[in-house]
Amino acid sequence: MTDTRLRTPAAPTATAAGPTAAAHLSGPGLFTILLGAALPLIDFFIVNVALPSIEHDLAAGPALLELVVGGYGVAYAALLVLGGRIGDSLGRRRLFLVGMAAFGVTSLACGLAPTAWTLVAARVAQGAASALMLPQVLATIQATTTGPRRARAMSLYGATAGLSMVTGQILGGLLVAADLA
Repeated sequence: MTDTRLRTPAAPTATAAGPTAAAHLSGPGLFTILLGAALPLIDFFIVNVALPSIEHDLAAGPALLELVVGGYGVAYAALLVLGGRIGDSLGRRRLFLVGMAAFGVTSLACGLAPTAWTLVAARVAQGAASALMLPQVLATIQATTTGPRRARAMSLYGATAGLSMVTGQILGGLLVAADLA
């Protein structure tokens, strides 16, 4: 015989099917994480448009230019899953903020890079920062929205990606044409 009096219902937990009742993503919160998702894409396309200027200003040959682009992509791809797991362990919000701060610092390092090799190192670090930040965006949307709110948030995420690609190319052209340095 089993004693059913000892059984208690489990506390509600977040599952793949949906978040707990307490989880909710506000409009400003969604805007913030979408902005975080936009920055690496904008930056990626700015750099692609600026490659001829980088080649000229930093005396970078074709191999170094490939490393400027490829170093970012390899660091991002290699660390993306790890970034998601760390976010699961330490908290999505915390890791998003750490990734955002690291992305800002590495962006500054890229902008101030005195040599092509320094730029390559800064771009690799920037790819690693993106890998910390970006997985938290989709994980937060998944964990804090359901139904039509999730569909809307995912639609905005897709639109943000598309607009970021266009914006990056336009900003890249404007920055190169402005020749601030």
